[in-house]
Amino acid sequence: MLVEGDWVKANGTTLGADNGLGVAAIMSILESKNIAHPSLEALFTIDEETGMTGAIGLQPGAISGDILLNLDTEEDDEIDIGCAGGVDVSAYQSYETTHATADFYTIEISGLQGGHSGMDIHKGFGNA
Repeated sequence: MLVEGDWVKANGTTLGADNGLGVAAIMSILESKNIAHPSLEALFTIDEETGMTGAIGLQPGAISGDILLNLDTEEDDEIDIGCAGGVDVSAYQSYETTHATADFYTIEISGLQGGHSGMDIHKGFGNA
């Protein structure tokens, strides 16, 4: 993160405005001498949009809180009480290559509205 004047910005990452809202909120609370709060832990991870590589490196027991607030939201007046969810699996299997004995075709699907896989899943949008 980079501080330029009164602005906190991403520095060499894909940190977006939704993430920035959560980062700014928790940093303001942690820095403030006027906001009463119990002991807090803040966890900031990277790359949640494209692979969760920051969270993957998190070891069990790294944080000890009983309550988790997810501050990654698109609205500045909301606090999420859950998440859209996601699972990454690394699987390995031995295989042997052979020459193709059939014709192959390319199929292209386009013109679908799409949407966020978690936030818009209930809207029935076509997504390829």
